[in-house]
Amino acid sequence: MQNYSGKIFTSNGEDPYLVTGYVFQNPETQIIGSTVWEDVIFGLENIGLNRQEIKKRAEKALKIVGLYNIKDTDPLNLSGGQKQKLAIASILSMEPSFLLLDEPTAMLDKHDRKIIKNLIHELKKLDIGIIIATHHVDLFLEISDRIIFLSNGKIIFDGKINNYLDFVRRFYNKEGDFHGTSKIY
Repeated sequence: MQNYSGKIFTSNGEDPYLVTGYVFQNPETQIIGSTVWEDVIFGLENIGLNRQEIKKRAEKALKIVGLYNIKDTDPLNLSGGQKQKLAIASILSMEPSFLLLDEPTAMLDKHDRKIIKNLIHELKKLDIGIIIATHHVDLFLEISDRIIFLSNGKIIFDGKINNYLDFVRRFYNKEGDFHGTSKIY
């Protein structure tokens, strides 16, 4: 295992943890409330916000992701897509400048993948930086501004979408598939 080290700098000098919100690959590992509402307000309570600000932020986040009407529902009764939306809402309520999404569609069926993709597309309009780690690159092509492609722990592409499509063609011809094997599926 290789060790990595370095520093992350923000444009305004804030600590990175103050401006980023991370959504886990498996939303169930992030959900802790007994209702949708309790889950969203948990982090807000922990940073010491007053009740009025907590209510304002929680309502806003739940409306953005489309879960406000089921705020009293037990998260265990939600679908996979709804759980992913809840995990996103919990982080959105913290008002991060950057949203880090780890495989946001990995555990979802095709229908819920589209719903989460559309939600992410809408989130881009909120002036939040969004970074997605995914194996479903093709799903996010039309809403992405930039792609950083990793293979075997190395950056092999960093650029705009139009250049990415040319890269894919060359990479397939050279390596066989995205993982560098000689098989073509």
